[in-house]
Amino acid sequence: MASQDQYQEMDEGIDDDELLLILLRNLRNATHTFGEGTPPTESIRTTIEDHLQDMKRRGVTTNLAKARASGSQSAHDTSNVIQKPDDYAQLVNIFANMAIRPK
Repeated sequence: MASQDQYQEMDEGIDDDELLLILLRNLRNATHTFGEGTPPTESIRTTIEDHLQDMKRRGVTTNLAKARASGSQSAHDTSNVIQKPDDYAQLVNIFANMAIRPK
């Protein structure tokens, strides 16, 4: 089991607001995919509540507008430097021929 220090080391690159935005996006996706009240949706909701309680305990306030602005700006900055991988054509062929089959 990982210690709290290891968790903090892993997410040093993400601040609390960015993490909250990611969790909220995951909640929205899970709700659209699995529906409200399902185990995946409730698990993410619990994680969000735990994160907010942790922020409150540490006296940290949220600024989602700022996090959204910095996230969209960084995405805009990197949009021009996205390159296709060397095996792009092969990946396209693999996914083009992929079939989704029910269990």
